[in-house]
Amino acid sequence: MTFNSSRSEMWRAKAAAEAQAARGIAEKAAAAGRDLTANEKTAYDAHMTAARGALDSLKSAKADESVLEHAKTLAAEVGEPAAVGGFDGRRKGAGSRWSKAAAARVAGALISEAGGQKALVTGTIGVPSPLETDVVALSTTPRSLLELIPVKPMGGGFGVGNSFSFLRQTVRTNNAAPVADGALKPTSVFSIAEIDDRVRVIAHLSEAVPERYFADHAALEEFLRSEMEAGILDALQDQVVNGDGEDENLTGILATSGIISQAFVTDRLTSIRKGLTQLQATGVTPNALVLNPADLEALDLLRADGATGAFLLGDPSAESATNIWSVPRIPSNAVAAGTALLADWNQAEIVVREDATLSLDRSGENFTKNLVTMRVEGRFGLAVKRPASFAVVDLAA
Repeated sequence: MTFNSSRSEMWRAKAAAEAQAARGIAEKAAAAGRDLTANEKTAYDAHMTAARGALDSLKSAKADESVLEHAKTLAAEVGEPAAVGGFDGRRKGAGSRWSKAAAARVAGALISEAGGQKALVTGTIGVPSPLETDVVALSTTPRSLLELIPVKPMGGGFGVGNSFSFLRQTVRTNNAAPVADGALKPTSVFSIAEIDDRVRVIAHLSEAVPERYFADHAALEEFLRSEMEAGILDALQDQVVNGDGEDENLTGILATSGIISQAFVTDRLTSIRKGLTQLQATGVTPNALVLNPADLEALDLLRADGATGAFLLGDPSAESATNIWSVPRIPSNAVAAGTALLADWNQAEIVVREDATLSLDRSGENFTKNLVTMRVEGRFGLAVKRPASFAVVDLAA
């Protein structure tokens, strides 16, 4: 099993699933003899955007497969290529898994035909990341806090080297009012501050794995890659919420000055509704409530009358059960139990200097012991552009 062919199958399945989801929404409205509701239209557009993105990625992956196959055929004709010390195979453009040139370099420098088996030597390859598009559309059922936040690649004036800057709204006082002829117009205050920050490296290593495992178990490389990439994203998610800005930590949402705090009032539902009121009072429409899984469970199991009463939030199997006051509820282990984050998550951006990159090391002591060590790392930052769009809600007395 090759890296690229597995990606092709993934993107083919992703495109089909998203297209089917969009079709289901349209057919439901058509069967009822009505137009799409606003929520259905948003969900339909999100599924279609995801389907088109998956098709683009599928085309790119298939093109890369073709390049790799041609390069491997050429390598077989001219003999095994000389070993190289390393290779930088990071993506060179948004929306592209690997460029054709990068794929050719992988084939020429990192792949040899040894008994018909793929033999990767020390080097790096780009790891396709969910943090790949410029803006991440909010789907009907987001699976991660990271899916809620738009992504901004560094470049194009947004950042240079390791540093980036962004504008943050610090004051919003709207004094617009009717004005008589010749009268002095009121002045509104929309204060903006320029914030300078830098990206941080998030990384980890695998334990050394015997070389023969890769030959004996075809799925091992894909499994380890997926696990390590997921580890990077889990760490990034935790930093987005809890990073204190010290040393190599991001300045997370909870450490950002100007976010709204909602104290516990009566019970969980009342506290959340009070937080929603605070945001709505300033013109903010939150698009997700993020909670620890334990708190999400506690809300789901609330009953109207003791242990046998009806569930307060409705039928747990119904789609509406994933929302509370029309706001989607998203589980996240990055949010501590007893608190919740209610926000318009579009008012932050994840800054990507380098997507997650996979490196394989067979050199040095690994070479003498026939072992392989994997490393995945990326460079990320966080820009909270409007702190007052985020409310941290206390769910415990």
